[in-house]
Amino acid sequence: MWNRKLLSHHLSCIKMKPGKLITISLLALLGLFIIGSGLDLAFGWFNVYKTATIGKAQQDAERKVFEETQSYVHGKRQEALKLYKEWSEADSPEEKKALEAYVSMNFAYFDESKHMEGELKAFIVHCKYGK
Repeated sequence: MWNRKLLSHHLSCIKMKPGKLITISLLALLGLFIIGSGLDLAFGWFNVYKTATIGKAQQDAERKVFEETQSYVHGKRQEALKLYKEWSEADSPEEKKALEAYVSMNFAYFDESKHMEGELKAFIVHCKYGK
């Protein structure tokens, strides 16, 4: 592993003049700083990748949990009741169509089969699916 030339080189480094030793030490510190900065940049890019992939999945899971909370479901029911009342009292077919389009977009990802029943569920299904 060690040959004679390499060993003599290492021994000569130990016997260097102080000025040369300081210069090499400063260059070594600069090299460590550059390597540290490169690693920080690399892990920074890793965090961007993590946010773009794992972060999205985590956000999606949190959104699904939120959509199952009682306050979210209660708010959606209240909104559906308000819109159903407006739709029932609408005078023109254009108003009804506009409200149906709004309900269709606003309740697109809401599972009415889980959280609603009766006339309200029928109203949401009619607006979303035209049934």
